[in-house]
Amino acid sequence: MQDESGEASARTDPLDELDAQLARLRNVADELRGARGTPVLTGNQVELIEHGPTLLRAYERLQEDARREVRVLDRPPYVTPPSTQQALELQRLQAGIGYRAIYGTEVFESEDIMGVLPELQTAGERSRVIAQVPMKMAIGDDDTALIGLTTRSPSEHYLLIRSSGLLDGLIATFEMLWALAVPMPGLPFSGELPGLRPHDRDILLLLAGGATDDMISRRLQISPRTTQRRVRALMESLGAQTRFQAGVQAARRRWI
Repeated sequence: MQDESGEASARTDPLDELDAQLARLRNVADELRGARGTPVLTGNQVELIEHGPTLLRAYERLQEDARREVRVLDRPPYVTPPSTQQALELQRLQAGIGYRAIYGTEVFESEDIMGVLPELQTAGERSRVIAQVPMKMAIGDDDTALIGLTTRSPSEHYLLIRSSGLLDGLIATFEMLWALAVPMPGLPFSGELPGLRPHDRDILLLLAGGATDDMISRRLQISPRTTQRRVRALMESLGAQTRFQAGVQAARRRWI
């Protein structure tokens, strides 16, 4: 029988898994660059797409072809403003297509995405935030994925991945990240939680997502001093020594 420490070490870290998948995909892309038009996987399951109009059209088609759901990993920087894709997502949401998006905490410093996110949330996008999103990715149903090959700059090359073991792995990793991410603050919270002041729930959500005090202040449009004071007060009331512990304790109490 495996002890608890063995079980913990055996668990897969979804970010490590995603990094491993990204390394594998870069190798696939290198092969495609060396032999364009030659299938790397049986049935032309992987296609290399260079940045530009072809990429934008591929992303639009992925959304248009979806019949159930579009899943997205997103973070800055953006080559084209997110508002250029806003209309299509709103149209697909109105048509009954579900959207789930996981954002990196960097989005709180991006006026581009924060300017369109409230309308997308109101229309039905389910948004979550996590401290680290290593790359951009979109998945249409369980059929197609579009994934960037660089981690911290706008990618010049993307891979379009159709049904395959690679796609199955990316879907599984997205679901693990979704389970770890916390709801994106934005829509008004309709419930009442005893002892919490205005913005406290959003502060706790942002803490759990890995946001800094500066990010929280800008996102919620409250002063840095107020943010620092409320973070300290919430940590004390939760008996938390770290910001992460505060998020965990808040989740246990069902405050978030």
